[in-house]
Amino acid sequence: MTRIGHIQSVQIQRESLKVDEDSARRYDPAPLCSVAQLKLTRNGVIGLTEAGEALIDVHHVDHPRSRNRADNYVSMGFSGHYAALRSHYGAHLLDGIAGENILVVWDALMTPQDLGEQVVIETQTGQRIILEDVLPIPPCEPFSRFAAGGALSAPEMKATLQHLSGGMRGFYLRVIEAADGALIQPGDEVYTAS
Repeated sequence: MTRIGHIQSVQIQRESLKVDEDSARRYDPAPLCSVAQLKLTRNGVIGLTEAGEALIDVHHVDHPRSRNRADNYVSMGFSGHYAALRSHYGAHLLDGIAGENILVVWDALMTPQDLGEQVVIETQTGQRIILEDVLPIPPCEPFSRFAAGGALSAPEMKATLQHLSGGMRGFYLRVIEAADGALIQPGDEVYTAS
């Protein structure tokens, strides 16, 4: 295994971050909710607050308005990507604002090739959780407009979508069955399996 870094923060999306407004959709980060721990399940993630309240992520199969597509159970982003996004688009792109469940401290850009096919999280109690089916999160037009700070012409939208592809917005992963119900939290270590 090769160490990537440690988990900086964990969060859930209480509802979709893409909101219908008139004839267009806009990106609204208001439903993001930072939590103390994440319960990783085969059906998605559940956030656990400091008080022990369980909050189901909108991509969980059992959320009443689930946005699960069978490839987006868990999402992971990297601090280095946010530094690059802020440099390119501006300071409004705070760590975590793209909505990933797990934010990992990693100062460089993480490519799909760097990440590989599996990611391993080692908890502070020594448990190892394997996540697989790593897939770059495809960019969307609402987040692209949000990142760029407003309306975009067709060529600007194309350029922004291209810039945000290839894992720049993070990666989707899936929990293997053996790790169903595992708990992770800030400070846990993250590795590539290779």
